[in-house]
Amino acid sequence: MQISYPKSFLKLLLIGFALVMLPLLVAFVNANLYFDRLTKQSLFNMSQAVETTRASRILLEELAVMERSARQYFVLKDKLLLTNYINAHRRFNIAIDGLQQQPMIKPLAAALKQFSNQEYRLFSTISQASDSFDYDQAITNAFIELSAQANQMIKENNQLIDKESALFTAKVARTQRLLFWQMLTLIPLAIIIAGIITWMIARPIRRMDDAINQLGAGNYEQAIKINGPGDLRTLGARLDWLRITLKDLHQHKQLFLQQASHELKTPLTAIREASELLNDGVTGELSPQQVDVIRILRDNGLRLQNMVENLLKYTEIQFASISLNDAKSDSKLNLRSQPLKNILDETLQAYELSIANKKITVQTHAENIVIRKNTEKLRSILDNLVSNAVKFTPEHGEISVIASQTKTTMTIAVIDTGPGITENNKSALFEPFYRGNQANTGLVSGSGLGLFIAKEAANSLSGVLSLVPSEIGAHFILTIPTSNLNV
Repeated sequence: MQISYPKSFLKLLLIGFALVMLPLLVAFVNANLYFDRLTKQSLFNMSQAVETTRASRILLEELAVMERSARQYFVLKDKLLLTNYINAHRRFNIAIDGLQQQPMIKPLAAALKQFSNQEYRLFSTISQASDSFDYDQAITNAFIELSAQANQMIKENNQLIDKESALFTAKVARTQRLLFWQMLTLIPLAIIIAGIITWMIARPIRRMDDAINQLGAGNYEQAIKINGPGDLRTLGARLDWLRITLKDLHQHKQLFLQQASHELKTPLTAIREASELLNDGVTGELSPQQVDVIRILRDNGLRLQNMVENLLKYTEIQFASISLNDAKSDSKLNLRSQPLKNILDETLQAYELSIANKKITVQTHAENIVIRKNTEKLRSILDNLVSNAVKFTPEHGEISVIASQTKTTMTIAVIDTGPGITENNKSALFEPFYRGNQANTGLVSGSGLGLFIAKEAANSLSGVLSLVPSEIGAHFILTIPTSNLNV
């Protein structure tokens, strides 16, 4: 699926950040609105409760003042006491008006109006009474009834306040649940959006990492195309240009190695033939010292030829054209089965001079194993392993080549008493041209191709060549299915 990316990586990050923050911002704004409403309602309810409670208290206080002023007026006939009564009545009406304006008191509106009318009739009676009028039991009962009604309204008002408080508490609980479910929905949404943006960011970066690893591994065939922000697509195009350049350089290098190796074989063949003729005494009898010199020339010429052949094998492997014609060479060179012991002896014989010079002890054990096919590939593997062992084994050291066979596999172990392989060298041990940082004790430095070619030959036989831990020296294990070595 083709994904449409913005033109820059920074823009993608900003869009991703904005999209991730959007659900959280919505949740924050929504929660803020809910809390604002709850706060306003809480203040409103509190204000009403305070106002209604204060007005109710004023009603009781003013009723008491009116009753006392009325009693005193009718006893003392003092107009000032009547004025006090009238002023208390005015404050009483103000408190009634304040109660009637409160939304909370609406359920008591009818009772409050009746209470106000009853008080007004009593006020009219008292304010219009003549000087000869006496304070009787009817007026007393009227004040008692008004006080009882005021107390009842205060009680009912308190119940209304409690009811509003309960409703507000329930609303707060509903709001909490709503905000909880909202967060429960928006947080996973934000996580999903973050995951999608992360995937969109990581996808081209991972593709670039794969492309760089591909270049590092020497795979130059697959085109590099990065689908991402514009700047990453540009970087992908540059990586593809680098791939093409490296591919061309690699091909030129392989062609150079191949041509140089072929060119080196001709003079090497002449040198080897000349050293063989000298060794055979064609030019005359040689002194013991001359024989030793000729042997050194012959053996090192052979080693140099092996190195050149390794270069040729390497170029063939790199061009994916390694020959699988061992069956033909077997048919020409090995017309009968060969015991593994003979192959080992022939391999060790090529390094006889180095082994003798360094006084190395060699032990072989082959358990009467017979090889019927792919002898040249096996010989190539053993030659490279033995070459490494001889090269790094110090004087008076030991080399062991131990072979065993089961119904399904054949195993060969090559063990030496050299310095071993350090941890830093293990990771690239089978890479081409890698020679590590250990000093060898051989006469000629290697090309760093031996283990690489041995590994490739083992792979072509469906086998495994590996380095196993050992207390001293290097310990290589070669495991090959017997079906690839026997008919």
